[in-house]
Amino acid sequence: MRKYLIIFLTLFLFNLPASATHFMGGEITWECISDPNDPNVGMYVFKMKVYRDCDGTTLSTFAQTLDVWGHPTITQISLDFVLQTDISPDCDVINSGNPSLDCATNPVGAVEEYIYVSQPVALPGIPPVGGWHFTWDSCCRNGAISNLALTTPASPSEGFTLRASMFAYIDTNGVAVPADPCFDNSPKFNESPQTIICTGYPFSYTHNASDLELDSIVYNWDEPLEDMNFGAYNPPINPVPVPWLAPYTVNSPLPGGVTLDSQTGEISYNSNLSGNFVSVIRVDAFKCGQIVASIYREIQAVLIGCPTLASGAINAPPIVTPPFPLPTQYYTTVSAGDIVSFNISATDNDLYAGGIPQDITLEVSGGQLAEDYITNTLCDNPPCATFTTNTGLPPPITGAQLVEGVFEWQTACSHVSTNVGCGNISNLYTFAIKAYDDFCPAPAITLATISIEVTAANSLPEPDLQ
Repeated sequence: MRKYLIIFLTLFLFNLPASATHFMGGEITWECISDPNDPNVGMYVFKMKVYRDCDGTTLSTFAQTLDVWGHPTITQISLDFVLQTDISPDCDVINSGNPSLDCATNPVGAVEEYIYVSQPVALPGIPPVGGWHFTWDSCCRNGAISNLALTTPASPSEGFTLRASMFAYIDTNGVAVPADPCFDNSPKFNESPQTIICTGYPFSYTHNASDLELDSIVYNWDEPLEDMNFGAYNPPINPVPVPWLAPYTVNSPLPGGVTLDSQTGEISYNSNLSGNFVSVIRVDAFKCGQIVASIYREIQAVLIGCPTLASGAINAPPIVTPPFPLPTQYYTTVSAGDIVSFNISATDNDLYAGGIPQDITLEVSGGQLAEDYITNTLCDNPPCATFTTNTGLPPPITGAQLVEGVFEWQTACSHVSTNVGCGNISNLYTFAIKAYDDFCPAPAITLATISIEVTAANSLPEPDLQ
């Protein structure tokens, strides 16, 4: 009897969300199966990512459950475990003379990503005015948080809630479009979250969201939420936020004069203050001016005071050459049908002991890129952009002190249209160019958000007057 009790308790504990204070955030998104040859066409697939501090209990690899709010018949969606990955930065331990942060050998500050995905699911009906909401919650938060007013920092009881929302769409005839079969994907984040950052230099970052239907997307800060054990919870009526610790607020969650560009999503700050800082980014998708989806990414930025170089100097980030001339430098407008082509280079003259140069790596992300950076058809809206070395090799592009990449994109009329025909005459696309060195424990990073607006204004054929 005792043996069976032990087995039962073990299974029970492993099926519960981990209660250690080491959750760092996550996100929920969904895809619409639109392939007519897929037997599940018209159904949704939900994906959840959860980030955890490696200096704590590992998360469950059992199925997790999304709670569904506002739907008349569906209250939960099951998510199967797919993958766990250490997303801590790689670096040069030998030449930098400093240890790296990773989940295996040096877990304090290291970060791991867990991915859970649902089976295809139908959502019959039409979302009400308040929308349908999808949540996952757990206890507890990391105790060493610098910008939240936790009740007991040594052993916090505050949990967190991941969420996403789906709203109704009224078509041009004034008719609400049913959600089954599906017709809309949520936005998605194309850039992995940057979690471990050295203090002492200007830093810019973007979560780099895109939308498959070319819906307009807008970025905003939002509140970190308690879990559902904290009183009643029925989003969006009464979500319970975790209070901020002054001087931090929902619109200023990070030190160093943080700013957020609502169009590109670029976040910039320059902090000399170390600590763990929670932030929540909300991305709203608008179809013909109507909000149809909101996704949220919560993440904890770990700002650390890094060691200096052997010379005593602060390790500086690489310098990235702007692709376009002044005054815009990182923004351009082209007509549909034009080819966008430019070179990107990154340089870094910092040296390790003995004059050994640092290795610099160049990467790029965006919804208009295929996973291999070369294929012309496997992106949000083909033709796809490509990014390679001068000899045609894909990222990551790595070299000593200097790296270069070639960006090319054949635009088309499809890049200024949407599936529902809202009369758009342009669309804005963003690409995140990231250059980083191999300094331990946290590489110095430069991220440039390149915005390309594709417009039909100058590419329409002349009218054939009869």
